[in-house]
Amino acid sequence: MQTNQWVWQHSDWPVFYYDAKTLLADIGVVSRLIGGLETISRTLNDDERIDAQEQMLADDAMETAAIEGEALRRSSVRASVRKRLGLPVEIDDSDARTDGLVSMLLDARDKHQQPLLEERLLGWHAAMFPSGYSGLHKIRIGRYRGKEEMQIVSGPFGKETVHYVAPPQKGLSKEMDQFLQWVNSNNEPDPILKAGIAHLWFIMIHPFDDGNGRVGRAVTDYLLAGAYPATMQLVSFSKHISMDRKGYYQVLETAGKKDLDITNWLKWFLQTLEAAMHESQWVVERVVMKANFWQQHNKTPLNTRQHKAINRLLDAGERFEGGMTTRKYAGMTKCSKVTASRDLSNLVEKDILQKRPGKGRSTSYELSSIISSNT
Repeated sequence: MQTNQWVWQHSDWPVFYYDAKTLLADIGVVSRLIGGLETISRTLNDDERIDAQEQMLADDAMETAAIEGEALRRSSVRASVRKRLGLPVEIDDSDARTDGLVSMLLDARDKHQQPLLEERLLGWHAAMFPSGYSGLHKIRIGRYRGKEEMQIVSGPFGKETVHYVAPPQKGLSKEMDQFLQWVNSNNEPDPILKAGIAHLWFIMIHPFDDGNGRVGRAVTDYLLAGAYPATMQLVSFSKHISMDRKGYYQVLETAGKKDLDITNWLKWFLQTLEAAMHESQWVVERVVMKANFWQQHNKTPLNTRQHKAINRLLDAGERFEGGMTTRKYAGMTKCSKVTASRDLSNLVEKDILQKRPGKGRSTSYELSSIISSNT
């Protein structure tokens, strides 16, 4: 008798099931966080909303590529994001790859009311690979993979470990038709769980030569944006997958080798989404603080270097490790250490910065507590 090694080999594939009671607490936490973020988002003015969206979209583009081992230049990503959001771009460092990736991410979020048809899915894939290559390898773009067996492997040549084998190409069109019909139907009472199921299902089908993870995460964004359009403009789910990349691949591998019970996958999905929501709240709070700061200091005379350094501190908040030093300031603003020291002393005189407690090799500064209490 044949043993089912892969999830799609089960006779009931793709009829997934899960233990709703096990997931109830996590669903409640994510739902409350979504509600809180929606409330906060309604208080943002247009400039604040665009600022937060720009940050989260840039993070999402960077991290969804990083999960697959592709490093993108942040300056290129930010330029692509700003162009697509209609914002001014001082130096256009974008390229076809970042433009295509950002276009896909925005299309998934902004056009959530339109059905997810095969043509659109193939368009997303083509946008990510404008040259027709993934690295040095020519791939099929804008169409499904060929007859070659699709394996996910790791390890040195000759000693590879096979983590997963996708369904054969022969039934691929039927698999994708069934998947897209399900995505476009009202068949799951909870939209959060539907997004999680769709993510796993798409990855298990693995329809493309490359880019399956990025497209799969865009499908997740599409479904969540359909239920929570305002919130999903301010969330980067991919960033928190990237932060737990090892856990992500482990839970996917386990799901691919088990039966159709996906409770563990959905629990991981919900907990990762919860972390993404907490991050979004933090970013929005920083955006509001930054706007309040510049409103408070709109008439304070500051030079371009000081503006840049303050914005960096406002954006990073408590995550700016070690405080602002003369060396960091000089490197950040491309000035001499003498000029950096003079600029920092001037900011202390204006009660914008204060010296951090403790002793070390160099004096460091942080935003003044006066600012924190007034913003």
